[in-house]
Amino acid sequence: MLSDALRPAGGIVLPSHDALPADIRMTVDRLLAKADAERRRSLTYDDLEEALPPRDVTADDLEAIFWVLAEYGIELDEGD
Repeated sequence: MLSDALRPAGGIVLPSHDALPADIRMTVDRLLAKADAERRRSLTYDDLEEALPPRDVTADDLEAIFWVLAEYGIELDEGD
């Protein structure tokens, strides 16, 4: 059920997701997969840090990640 909510009907990927650089798109994909596997609508900043590519990530990269996750209904919080 959560996987259906994470991906729009028909498995269509939102346009903003396709516009991301490949490594950031993979980061978003990993975060979406984690949320789906754990049936969660929020992830922690630790989850984000684990998923980030091994390069220096810019503020624009982070903004894009937050934006796309929000489009899929996933938010990031500080956790426990």
